[in-house]
Amino acid sequence: MTVLKTLDGDTLTIAVDGWIDTLTAPQFHDAVQDLEGTKTVTLDFEGVEYISSAGLREVVALFRAVSAQGGNFSIRNVATGVRDVFTLTGFDKKFEIRAD
Repeated sequence: MTVLKTLDGDTLTIAVDGWIDTLTAPQFHDAVQDLEGTKTVTLDFEGVEYISSAGLREVVALFRAVSAQGGNFSIRNVATGVRDVFTLTGFDKKFEIRAD
């Protein structure tokens, strides 16, 4: 898994490529910790093929951290299989998930 962070003003885009599973969730966690100066965080999941419960936990933790500082959170470019996981768990009701 690779994580690429791009900061544009107070908007942070985090592009993830690969699987977010038990093995890579700690790497994802470490990569998304620095939110200083951000108001909007967007996860770009165009390259995410699979997400496990460990990955979901990290996404929810990131959502909570962004929300706690009054920021906006969304996920975009979500493949159908990954979107299904968010739908089955009900997380699609907690935060914005876009297929674009």
